[in-house]
Amino acid sequence: MTEIIRLPQMLRDAEVRAGSFDEATNSIDVIWTTGATVRRFSWMDGEFDEELIVSGNSVRLGRLNAGAPFLDTHGQWSLNDVIGSVVRGSAKIEGGKGVATVKLSAAADAVDRVARIKEGTVSNISVGYRIHAVERKEMDGKVPLHRVVDWEPWEISAVPIPADPGAQVRSDGAKPETFDCRVMRTLADANEVRRIRLGMQQRMAGFGR
Repeated sequence: MTEIIRLPQMLRDAEVRAGSFDEATNSIDVIWTTGATVRRFSWMDGEFDEELIVSGNSVRLGRLNAGAPFLDTHGQWSLNDVIGSVVRGSAKIEGGKGVATVKLSAAADAVDRVARIKEGTVSNISVGYRIHAVERKEMDGKVPLHRVVDWEPWEISAVPIPADPGAQVRSDGAKPETFDCRVMRTLADANEVRRIRLGMQQRMAGFGR
């Protein structure tokens, strides 16, 4: 059973590889995902666990390897927010982790922010990504598990505080842009959902008598 839902761009904590700054190339190495399971919440589904599947078949690397931006705190409204870019072709999957090399900007308007990254006082980063497909599994007595089997990192950002694992990209009070996501359920899970909904309908009908 498959259904289509709408999701905004999501955020996950990532990390700069310690001591990776290369002065000759003005670059750093980053780990942009480890695929760890995190607890999330949505008004539609309530609480659920999200697991990113990190494999060559699950992660779309095209945007990163085309030179995706390295941003200041997920900024997306000004060219000044761009403080570097992913080195083309450097994004890959290694040992269940997503890694890449980021070239830092030498522009005058980025000097202060880049200097903090070089000296290590800014070491937290976050990755923004779009989810294309998830496998939803009902767990006995636990929150559902969403296995993200098709996803696409769009950008990497330097951030002052690591992103809340359950956070989504904010848009200054405006309604965030959303994208189609396929939700796939096993037949057993779909039947269980129908059974629960039918039970709720029957109980509600009884209350109305």
